Amino acid sequence: MLIGLIMTLIIVGFIPVYWAMEPKRQEAALQRQQAEAAARGAHQYTSICAACHGAQGEGSVGPALKGNQMDDADMRKIIVRGVAGTAMVAWGKEDGGPLNQEQIKDLVIFIKNWDSSLLPTPAPPPVSSPPGTSTSIDAKKLFATNCAMCHGQTRQGTPNLAPALTPASLEKFGDTDVIDVISEGRPGTAMSGFKDRLSSEEIDALANFIKHTPP
Repeated sequence: MLIGLIMTLIIVGFIPVYWAMEPKRQEAALQRQQAEAAARGAHQYTSICAACHGAQGEGSVGPALKGNQMDDADMRKIIVRGVAGTAMVAWGKEDGGPLNQEQIKDLVIFIKNWDSSLLPTPAPPPVSSPPGTSTSIDAKKLFATNCAMCHGQTRQGTPNLAPALTPASLEKFGDTDVIDVISEGRPGTAMSGFKDRLSSEEIDALANFIKHTPP
């Protein structure tokens, strides 16, 4: 009976302590979840948004997103459905885009709680191989990693954003023209230059792939 009484007193004393600590525990868990979501969203931003909205959200072809005051629901809707008549295409899977609802939620959390320290560190400029060095470059993989998000997985292009990249669509351009656009980009468009991200050999291989290889 004495042991039972002691246990009862311990439990009775613990309950107020538990209820006092529970809100702080829940708040800490929520903050941790928000931080994890923002980190995932930062990677999403770099992969699909930076080309148009700037590496630091400063705006470029698209408006600045750093410090954006748009309502969360409105921002989510624009990401999912895009904006007709502009370069902002639909990114939600239900509208033909690549992102699911959780990925879009993470992206909105990052943009609304902007923290530049979460953005991936840019890779150092690539070093070109010395003349005569034999290299094996997977141009198809280069396209999937660097170009497909705007030009489409099958290189068919995206309306109001990026043109098709097939031998037929590039027929009037020379190999050097294609290489120059990949290297330097096109001012005033979403097409940024890749000379600081890809080596000259990779750019040559990518240009040859889109110019001479059917999709």
